[in-house]
Amino acid sequence: MTNPGEPTPHDDQPIARSRLVIAAIGFVATVILVLAFPTGVRIPGPFSPLSGYLLVWLPLVVTLLVVGLTPRWRLVTSAVRWSIRPIDLLWGAAAGFVLRIAVSSLEILFYGGLPATAGGAVPLDTVDQVLFFVVALLAVVALAPIIEELFFRGLVLPSVIGTLRGGRWIAVVISGVFFAILHLLVVTTVAQAIVVGVGTLLVGLVTGSLAILTGRLGPAIVAHVVFNTSILALGLTAVTGGTGVVIE
Repeated sequence: MTNPGEPTPHDDQPIARSRLVIAAIGFVATVILVLAFPTGVRIPGPFSPLSGYLLVWLPLVVTLLVVGLTPRWRLVTSAVRWSIRPIDLLWGAAAGFVLRIAVSSLEILFYGGLPATAGGAVPLDTVDQVLFFVVALLAVVALAPIIEELFFRGLVLPSVIGTLRGGRWIAVVISGVFFAILHLLVVTTVAQAIVVGVGTLLVGLVTGSLAILTGRLGPAIVAHVVFNTSILALGLTAVTGGTGVVIE
């Protein structure tokens, strides 16, 4: 019997290495696209909130599909199972709130305030405006956390562990560093680089640790969802005003 988060006897190093190579290709493709199109792609109408996300998500989702639809990769028992239990809601929510407090403190220290998350009341007078709001909400609180956690903690993390035949905490650090690098692509100042780099690395280390300690991806996803959702709470209470990049 294995402990939660440890590779099982069915883990195969060559297969894990192949998964890691595919993940690396997907990550590099994301970096190239984001750097080549820093303003994103133009999506008209109510789906425009996805403009800034599409180039990031597309290679990651394609990578996940390639791995998930290839039986010899998909069926490998890994250190982190793509599952969730009721208790994960508790651990994930607690971790998400603590992360938001830590990152917000960092933002106040370097920005002089929290990055603005709301510019006034959101108009909801037409169907398009309502759809715009729903799409933006889903992008921040659901799609981004799920896609990013599936890729970094559901694919990269166990693939590194399988490749190293152990080294769980080294794998947590590696997946956290690459998670931070992805978010650093949008920074423009030294202060933003420090806040976003440290903040996203912290998020990556905590969510990776949750995945390793429980052996499940559920707590990591819940923590990320709560962390991103708390941005809305800050915006609604108007405790913003600093200049900087919102970490989500």
